[in-house]
Amino acid sequence: MPTPEASPPTPLSVLLSLAAADALGAATEFKTPEVIQARYGQSVTTYQPGSVFGFAPGEATDDTQMTVATLIGYARGEGRPGVWAALQDWLATGPPDVGGLTRAALRHSSPDGGVQAWTDSGFQSAGNGGLMRVAAVWLAGFRADALDRESAVVTAFTHADPRCVYASVVLTALLEALAGGEGLDAAARQAMSRMDRLDARRTLLDAGLLGVDSIEANAAFRERDRAARAEVRARVQSGLDGHVASQSGFVLDTLEAALAHARAGSWLDGVQPAVLLGDDSDTVACVTGAILGARGLSVPGHLLPDLRIGHSWLGWQRDWAATQHLPGLLACLPTPA
Repeated sequence: MPTPEASPPTPLSVLLSLAAADALGAATEFKTPEVIQARYGQSVTTYQPGSVFGFAPGEATDDTQMTVATLIGYARGEGRPGVWAALQDWLATGPPDVGGLTRAALRHSSPDGGVQAWTDSGFQSAGNGGLMRVAAVWLAGFRADALDRESAVVTAFTHADPRCVYASVVLTALLEALAGGEGLDAAARQAMSRMDRLDARRTLLDAGLLGVDSIEANAAFRERDRAARAEVRARVQSGLDGHVASQSGFVLDTLEAALAHARAGSWLDGVQPAVLLGDDSDTVACVTGAILGARGLSVPGHLLPDLRIGHSWLGWQRDWAATQHLPGLLACLPTPA
């Protein structure tokens, strides 16, 4: 049922929603619920100090930084090569918080770095570093089948495990359906149907990420494809049922938890549980914020004036207010081909 704070979602409102949720979770990242309650009490409704990475209250973390970097890449008008280059530009400036697989992937010279990093992990690593930023693909204007393919490829730049790829496809398809007026359950069903229709391995082959230099990865992806879809489907349904197994950095834990939190009737009621559970709270909150924003639930007004992107790199300064500079970035995005 609509709430008084609901309003039609826009790319800007969704971007601000995920950024504000990320910033709210920054202080509690890697803390336990017990430590969080002892330090902050039983509710967190304003930005707090205490980030393990030194983010000031109101500063968003690597989740929003990489979302913005992806948008900067699209704004260059160079398509996927521009996105890859923008992510490498971001890494080159020494951000304080970078996931291990993301760092390993972006240190490679070409966009198949994610495939190489996944191979080097023994085809085991399936972190949430692609899921945290993939909302940028929907924000950049991709829709329908093009959205699914682009989400798969951009995720695989750093996280090529099929669980990561399909989780991202579900998330961006979910955002599209929610923004189109569907309820959460119906939107999730549509998103899973989209996942089932997509041949992600073929998509990555066509993009040049799985090729003659990655025969092992190609075989591993093919072998694990069906099981990955089933795992994603099960965790989506579990999240819709309100279950939260963990807020770890595992991609399916994040997707499940975000869906569980995003069932709430208000923005704060959805984001606060993610913040208070700690662990990878900034990322879970960020993904939750994206879903809540696409549902049309508005960020409380008191959180917007102090919202910043908590790192400076080429084209972005740390002291810029998000409300003043994110609209200009979105306005620079070209219409997807």
